[in-house]
Amino acid sequence: MMKKSVLVIDDEKDLCEVISRALKRDGFEVHCAFNLAEAGHKLSTRPDIIILDNDLPDGLGIEFIQMHLIEFTQSFVILISADPGTALQMKDTVEGISAFLPKPFSIDRMKELIEPMQLI
Repeated sequence: MMKKSVLVIDDEKDLCEVISRALKRDGFEVHCAFNLAEAGHKLSTRPDIIILDNDLPDGLGIEFIQMHLIEFTQSFVILISADPGTALQMKDTVEGISAFLPKPFSIDRMKELIEPMQLI
């Protein structure tokens, strides 16, 4: 079975490293992008799972998804955000977003969300 690929898009390098280490231990292939420009280049690899921060230095994750719907179509997308606003949580029903994960979150909670993807 091929390894599932994960693209983590977050400007917090420490968080990317923690997520990357945890998922690599579970057999995932993990890549990080620290801004939307870098993420745009890495989308061509068609990751199985995308963990996307909404608040990035060069734009909003939710808008990035809307601009790249075709690239996101085959991916399980988790939108993460430190903004606890209910408006953002309502947007998790927006096309392209599979789940919403508020920051701070535990690695275990993140793994719970992606666990079904390991079975596919």
